[in-house]
Amino acid sequence: MDLNFEVYKKKVYGCFTGKCVGGTLGMPFEGKKNVNPITYYDPVPTEMLPNDDLDLQVVNLETLLRTGLPVSRHHIGEIWRHHLEDSAPDEYSVAVANHQLGLRGPLSGQYRNKFHSGMGGAIRSELWACLAPANPALAALLAREDACTDHTGDGIYAEMFLAAVESAAFVEDDLEKLVQTGLSFVDEKSKLYSVFSDVLRLYKETNDVLAVRSYILDTYPSDNFTDVTINISFVLLALIASDGSFDKAICTAVSLGYDADCTGATVGSIFGIMKPDDIDTKWTKPIGDNLVLSPCIVNMHNGNTIRQFCDTIMATALHVQDYYRTGIQITAPDSLPEVKLADSWTDDFESLYAWNVGDRESLLTGLPCLVSLVYPEEVAGEPGKSKVYGLKLRADKAMSGTVQLYVPEKWQVHPSVLSFDLVPGESKLLSFSATPDAIQGLRGQKNLLTMRFCINGISFVLEAGLPISCPWLVTDAAGNESVYEATSIYFPVPEGAYRYKTRVNATAQKNVRIACAGTRPFILFINGENVFSGDGSSYVPAFHRGYSATTVSLRNGPDNIIELVLPEHAAGEMFFGFSTTFGCATWLDTIERTL
Repeated sequence: MDLNFEVYKKKVYGCFTGKCVGGTLGMPFEGKKNVNPITYYDPVPTEMLPNDDLDLQVVNLETLLRTGLPVSRHHIGEIWRHHLEDSAPDEYSVAVANHQLGLRGPLSGQYRNKFHSGMGGAIRSELWACLAPANPALAALLAREDACTDHTGDGIYAEMFLAAVESAAFVEDDLEKLVQTGLSFVDEKSKLYSVFSDVLRLYKETNDVLAVRSYILDTYPSDNFTDVTINISFVLLALIASDGSFDKAICTAVSLGYDADCTGATVGSIFGIMKPDDIDTKWTKPIGDNLVLSPCIVNMHNGNTIRQFCDTIMATALHVQDYYRTGIQITAPDSLPEVKLADSWTDDFESLYAWNVGDRESLLTGLPCLVSLVYPEEVAGEPGKSKVYGLKLRADKAMSGTVQLYVPEKWQVHPSVLSFDLVPGESKLLSFSATPDAIQGLRGQKNLLTMRFCINGISFVLEAGLPISCPWLVTDAAGNESVYEATSIYFPVPEGAYRYKTRVNATAQKNVRIACAGTRPFILFINGENVFSGDGSSYVPAFHRGYSATTVSLRNGPDNIIELVLPEHAAGEMFFGFSTTFGCATWLDTIERTL
């Protein structure tokens, strides 16, 4: 299939122009849950507003240029460690923390992640569509590699849906057909598929945007304004109610509220691909063409304008067609700047992409073979309890070797040496058990498994994280004491009245942001001081928003006493943790815990 370059170019420019317009239009209304009828920018900007909708796609492209094809969740995971600083909201913060612990995708998007179905993946879809134009299957596959680093379930399906829609829009402008194309990449048993079906049916029956909006919020409620089920249904609603108008589409999306900058940006990008000539200069003139990134995006070497960014995407797309053997021919003019794309690091992308949503594995490397660590159902270990892990290997050529396993002092691993032989294209799962010491003192989350490989005479070392539970001394209403090992920062609390107590170690006297929230009432004490309380009416377990976060000063040393007083109530869930004190905050897993 030949794709006319000038048409392709216009649509790529339209995609990211529409995204910047919609994102800038929606930014002043982000997080507002009421309806806000608008027809134009309010206030009128003097440049595009920075937005993670674009930020992370710029980072993803730079990472791809540096690491080469195929697009890999292993390399995409680098953005969370190397390019995001001081401001990591919701699922981004989870991804940063999990990668710091040595957990990679797709596990990094699942473990400890209450925002696994947020909007953070969906808003990164356009890059993959523009790299795989007219190829929705490939676009969805690349989107899945991206989304799994900080999402699972609907958070992944949402990015796949949008990438497929946007890819197909390069050669198709029938909105109904585009939606059906996107739906083919969404699990029919998922909540996202259900809400899409409801939106399409109800709007056809009522032709009433606000009635459909009310139904969505009543049927699929969430305290989190970035919930992907609500927001992507608003995107779909704005598209089908647009009457083919770019202006009406983006204004409808933003007026519906919630994650309005993201919904406006996504609708703008889809229309920008479908109808790039319909973006009036009244929208583009105020924001200009400068590429404006958020201050938290660091260590970048990007161009200065949106058009330069688009040119780099298009030049990279030429390599993508060749590498993935898409059969799509894009003949670019000599005037298109070339890109410095790293050499491909494997030809076996089929094996790389052979995983399922929900798999508890962490991809550790792609060279000299694919190596993943497969975790047990309960990811975090507990003192004295043995858990079985799997080392998953796959090679595209014959390999044989050994791997020596090393765990932290006083832990046990068995067997400590694994041997293997692989024929080309073969996968093997090597099992071993790891057991944390039964007698634990101060306990940190970062416990490294070191793997010393020798394959075909070549030696190398990999590391992966073995997270461990956090202890609480629990006292019930009758005064009975027990120890509860919380295997996540979130943990269930049974019906009744309880006091939960733990002790934390601060390496120096420091200010930290502490967050405590729950679906049941609580009072939090730190070193005997009543810090704050909650009534359980709203549960948004984040460090930078919600009603239960504050900055506290911890004493130097291991004698900081944390107490949660939980009055008589039905069973519920609690969230407790520490973060930095600035920006949207990053999790602190370096504060050790003990009883």
